[in-house]
This record gives sequence, structure tokens and C-alpha cells, in this order.
Amino acid sequence: MLPHPLPAGERGKVGGNFKYRCLRFWIFFMPLFTTRAIVLHSFHYGESDKIVTFFTKDFGKLKGIAKGARRSKKRFQNALDLFSHLRLIFFDREGMGLVRAQGCDILNSFPRIREDLKKIVYGNYFLEMVNEMTGERETHPEAFDLLLSFLKNLEGMESQEEQVRMFEIRILSLLGYRPNLKKCPLCKRDREDLKETPAIFFSVERGTLLCGGCSKPADHLIPLSLGTARLIEGISEAELSKIHRFRFTPQALSESRELLPRFISYQLGKELKSLKALGTITTNPKGI
Repeated sequence: MLPHPLPAGERGKVGGNFKYRCLRFWIFFMPLFTTRAIVLHSFHYGESDKIVTFFTKDFGKLKGIAKGARRSKKRFQNALDLFSHLRLIFFDREGMGLVRAQGCDILNSFPRIREDLKKIVYGNYFLEMVNEMTGERETHPEAFDLLLSFLKNLEGMESQEEQVRMFEIRILSLLGYRPNLKKCPLCKRDREDLKETPAIFFSVERGTLLCGGCSKPADHLIPLSLGTARLIEGISEAELSKIHRFRFTPQALSESRELLPRFISYQLGKELKSLKALGTITTNPKGI
């Protein structure tokens, strides 16, 4: 309340100005940061704002509010759309739940992804994987580079299922979910020593290769060839710039399609929302 009386018509005006000055004072003392970011998710909030989930190079996943984003053409334009790679300017303060997006410059909006339904499905799957597999403010610069690299590849070439499988393999490895495909952990035999065994499998629950002699039906087993195991290991360990040199045989593609999404779903404790649309496309390569 004001310390002295004012005419009724002036009270709201002065009170509003006071609140505005307090807001400016509060923002003035908040640290300002700049980083590269990719938009993972966004939704409308109130009449003119947006809540946005950013995956940043320097700060990991951040959730922020963009005040007036649906009205302001100067500060945000279409920069807060899915897939957008941008230079983000934001305020942050310890204890804040949401950062406050102040502005951004679009570095790449990936328009060709938005024009192709199959690319949209693949791209949404990439974004959802990163969103679900990372915690807020956990820095993963290599995962940021991976996502950006695959969005650029998706933008510039015909979309292929192999790109999806490669992304799954790499993101699992970078975020600490990499499956063990080097040896059977029960009998301790290396993968290459299992050539003469009748079959080898992948256990979704254990996250590991199992030889036929050590496997049990309760392990949720998926048949796995040595060639597919070698391929997944190779993609996991190769430099990012070289992973697109790997080629999937029809058998490796089929086994990876069965193994990787199920393993990801098991690790997350749920199935990703974009998986159904992805499954429709990968089993029907001509489209939905």
C-alpha cells in the first residue's frame, strides 16, 4: 500500500508503475547468459507467453519462460519452434525454477525438416530422446554436438532409418546407457569366442549380450548376430565425424530396430511418445 492517499483513478496507475519498476530492478540484478541452444519442446502459457525446453551447449537442458513470445516479432520471431538452433540470451538466478529468455538469434531453423513428414518424425524422435534421457542443468556438450550434427544431416539428405539407429546408439553411449556387447558377463567369454555357439542374445533387462548357454527366457531376450554386435560397438566408439561411414546390412537393421527402442524404453521405464509414428515409418519406408 502507498503511504499517502491518492485519488481512486490514480492508485492503479501508480501501483502498476511501482510493480514495473520493481520488476526491472529485479531483472537488472539477475546474471545474464548467452549460449547455443536447440529447442526440444514448447507450449503456450497464458495469453502471450511460451514455456520452452532448451538443450544448451554450456548449461544442459533448461526450461524457460519467454515473456510475450507469441506477440513479440522483434525478440523471438519464429525462433522458439521445434528443432531451431539458436543463440539464446537468458536471465538466471539460483533458486529460480525457470530461466527467463530475453532474446535469441536463429542460427538454423532447419526448414527442410519441417517440409518432410518423415524427417519431422525422425527429428521429433531425436528431440524426445534427448529430453527424456537428460536431467535439467546436466551439461552434455557432446550430446549437444551429436543432436546438432544429426539435425544437419537430416536437413541435408534423404531421411534413412540408419540415421535413427546411429543416433540411438550414440546417445545411449554418451549419456551412460551403453549396452555391454563385448562379452557374456556370466561365463566371461569374449564376444569373438562365441562364434561356435548355437546362438547369442541381447538381454533387455541386463543390458548385455548373453551366450546361448547362459541365457534364460526370463531375461527378455532378443536374438543378436555377431555382425550386429560388432556394428553397434563400432558406432559407439567411432569419432562423430566418421560414424556415417558405417553401413547396416538388412539383418543388422532389423535386429537394431528390435533391440534399441526396447532397450531405451526399458531404461526410461516408459515408451517414448514418438515411437509409434517412428515404427509406422520404419516398417513402411514409403511413408505413413
